Amino acid sequence: MEYTVRAAAVATGVSEDRLRTWERRYGVPAPSRTDSGRRLYDDSDLAVIRRMASLVESGLSAASAAAAVHGEAAGEAPTHVVRHAPNEVDARVVALVQAAEQLDDLILLDMLGTAERALGMEEALEQLAFPALVEAGRRWEHGSFTVAQEHLLSEAIRTWLVYHTYAVPDAASDAPRVLVACPEDERHDLTAFASALLLRRRGLRVAYVGADVPTAALVESVRHVPFDALCLTVTAVASLPVARLACAALLGARRNLRLYVGGRAIAAAGAEADAIPAVRLPRSLRASAEVIVSQLTQPAR
Repeated sequence: MEYTVRAAAVATGVSEDRLRTWERRYGVPAPSRTDSGRRLYDDSDLAVIRRMASLVESGLSAASAAAAVHGEAAGEAPTHVVRHAPNEVDARVVALVQAAEQLDDLILLDMLGTAERALGMEEALEQLAFPALVEAGRRWEHGSFTVAQEHLLSEAIRTWLVYHTYAVPDAASDAPRVLVACPEDERHDLTAFASALLLRRRGLRVAYVGADVPTAALVESVRHVPFDALCLTVTAVASLPVARLACAALLGARRNLRLYVGGRAIAAAGAEADAIPAVRLPRSLRASAEVIVSQLTQPAR
C-alpha cells in the first residue's frame, strides 16, 4: 500500500515536518517519488518511521537513532537503548531557548549582547548561541518546540551575527580571498554565515554566497575570481554526496584551489566525509577559522 506524506504522518504519529526533516538530514526514511516529485511511502517505510520514533522517544538523538536504523537495515543487531541521566544544559542556554519559546526576539538579542559582554563574541557564539540551537533542535525532535520557535531563535542569532559582520574593518587588499558557501540542497546556512564572520574577523577577504548554491555556480565563481580557498559547510547528512561531487568539480576547475569542508554533518560523519577531497575542519568554528587562516597565511615554501 502507498501513502502520501500526510497519510504517513497520520499512520505513524510523526508530523509531516519531522518526516521531511528526518529524510533530508538523515536519509530516514527514503520514500519513492512520483514523476512530479511527491513522496510516496510504503509499509516498510512506515515501519522505519515507527522504529526511528521509538528510538528518539527512548532518549537517542535523531542522528544516533538514524544511524541505528541504517545499521539495522544493513543486518546489524537491533539497538538497545540504555537510559542515562540527561546531560545538564547550561542555564544560560536554557534561558535563550525559553525566550525563543515566548517568541520574543528582542529579549533574545539582549541576552546575546549580555553574554557577549561577559564572554566575548566568539565565546558567546560557541558556548551559548549554537548550543541553544542544538537544544532547540532536541526539543523539536521530542515535540516540545515548534518550527516557528526554532526559526525565531535562528533569525535572532543571524541578526546578531549580521551586526558584527558590518562592524568588521575592511580587509587588506592583498589578504587571502575565501569563498564560503553551502552546497546544493543544503538550506541550513547559519554555521556557514558564522564561519564567514570569523574569517573576516581574522583579516581575510571573504565572499559569502549562502545556502543551496549549485555546483555549476561555484565552479563558475572560482574560474572567474582568483579565490585562494573555498569553504563548504554541510549540516545535513543527506548533503554529503553533493558536497563530494562539488569538491571534485571544483578541483577539476582549479587545481590550486584550497578546499575546506566543515559543519555538523562533517563532524559527525565517518568514511563518507573522508571521501570528500577537501581538508576536513574541526567541530569548533574558531578552531576551523584558525586552520584556514594559518594555512592561507603561512609563507610559501
